[in-house]
Amino acid sequence: MSAFHGFPDLPAPDDIALCKIDEVYCCANSRYGNITTFTNITNKHPVINVTRDIHHHKSTDENISMYIDVENNLLKKITSVWYKQGFLEALSVAADSSVNRDSPLLVVTAAYVLKVANVFTAFRYFLQPHLKDIGPKIVSKYSRTRNWGNVPVKCLAWHPHTTKIAVATSDDNVRVYCSEAQFVSTLKCKVQGHVSSLCWRPNSASEIAVGCEQGVIVWTVDPNSMFTKPSSSNAVVLKRSGHSPVTDVSWSPNGDLLISCSGADTSMLVWDVAMETAIPLKRVAGGGITFARWSLDSSNVFAATSSIIFRVWDTQRWEPERWCARGCRVAAACWGPEHLLLFAAKSEPIVYALKNTGLLSGAQTSKAIPYPGRV
Repeated sequence: MSAFHGFPDLPAPDDIALCKIDEVYCCANSRYGNITTFTNITNKHPVINVTRDIHHHKSTDENISMYIDVENNLLKKITSVWYKQGFLEALSVAADSSVNRDSPLLVVTAAYVLKVANVFTAFRYFLQPHLKDIGPKIVSKYSRTRNWGNVPVKCLAWHPHTTKIAVATSDDNVRVYCSEAQFVSTLKCKVQGHVSSLCWRPNSASEIAVGCEQGVIVWTVDPNSMFTKPSSSNAVVLKRSGHSPVTDVSWSPNGDLLISCSGADTSMLVWDVAMETAIPLKRVAGGGITFARWSLDSSNVFAATSSIIFRVWDTQRWEPERWCARGCRVAAACWGPEHLLLFAAKSEPIVYALKNTGLLSGAQTSKAIPYPGRV
């Protein structure tokens, strides 16, 4: 135990780390902890208060029906289900004898077609297991926020240059808090549902990318405007067929390119936001792309998939180097100085370090090593 001589005492069971000052973690009781006990540097930071009414998801007005449902005929009912939920659900309705009492032949035919469709669907899921989950289930599975579907705050993002923070709450509103303004801007539009990620544009005080179920929404929030609810004309919607829901968005360090990822798409999209165009970077193996991270000098991009495979892309030639994690998919990663890459797999409480990969130095590294260690 002499090796741990001089280490600070462990915090009490109910204490949490509030801040880090001079390489020392300051801990206090989780219920009564106050960071001002240790430092006054946060006095000018915005005060964020997530009230109780935000905890409960409130349906938007467009989802509330003002009319009483009436009994439709079978054809209208099947057409409506097909339009809203897809072909397989429409087949299920047609094959349901309790719904379709007047056409037993249609019930039998739909049942056989449904069995054939389920066989092809099972084969497709065998080849592409990342497509088993759909919509919010994908976001919940790959979100960096624990219990994403039930928490009051889904995600947040600090601005890289100013004291400004964006907070996405359970009602899918994005609230922007700023130390220089007393009011809070609320960003919301019709297509902004199931928000998964936020990222401020570097070298810009007003633009933020919001990843959601429909795609990516790039908001322009004028810091001098007194409007607390900017209109949808301040938003640019970037979406592409098959690229939803978006599970992560990431701006390049100089802010010229935006990467969006979807756990249901094997392509990673690199957006030119000004032109509203995207170039897909596609690789078949590995499944959907769950998140991406730019290196500090924009020369490389780390891309994690829904499987154990992850890739390091060279942004000059846009060519990838393929790697495999141990046991499970990569859950977190970040870049450090001198092209040092740190990552952690979901099943292991170990941080691995990767440096001098073939793309970076021309000499292939045999494997990543636990960090800290000799890299």
